Amino acid sequence: MRWGKFGIVHTSFSIQKAMNLIQENSDQIKSFTDLGKVANWLGIELKDYDWHLADAQFYPTWKDFTDPCWVKGEKLSAHITKFNPQFIWAVLSAFPKNSPPILSDQPHADMNPTFWSGIPERQLRTSIFEIVCWDSSATLFIDLPEDLGKRLIANAPGTKDLNEENERRMNQDS
Repeated sequence: MRWGKFGIVHTSFSIQKAMNLIQENSDQIKSFTDLGKVANWLGIELKDYDWHLADAQFYPTWKDFTDPCWVKGEKLSAHITKFNPQFIWAVLSAFPKNSPPILSDQPHADMNPTFWSGIPERQLRTSIFEIVCWDSSATLFIDLPEDLGKRLIANAPGTKDLNEENERRMNQDS
């Protein structure tokens, strides 16, 4: 990451097509919000990013958590490894490692209709991608870089293109 003419340039990430995906309706998955499995399916290490967490409800509770919060990747990874919490609701926005911390109440999952029509976008525009935990019944991946999206589709049961699903829903409602 370096400063460029128009702000921060993410030099460690190539520009590529972004994908919106949803994982749901699979009896092969005990909990759709198991971030350890999500990281494995994506082929990433949680510690390789910094994270903005918002609108989060999970079990067991995380006593140091305030909503919203900025979490270093190492801390999130250690917490996931130790407690394996089930995220009921949450928006986890991934940022490049060592990004300046930001806090925003904007990202929300619960009662957010923007996921279910058209082409959803990241709620924190400066993030790389977002993982949305939806009521323990689905996980949404918003603006996932194409290489991660292809890995997710190949590795995670029940993963579909969210944009196509939204279009299908819209056509059914017409």
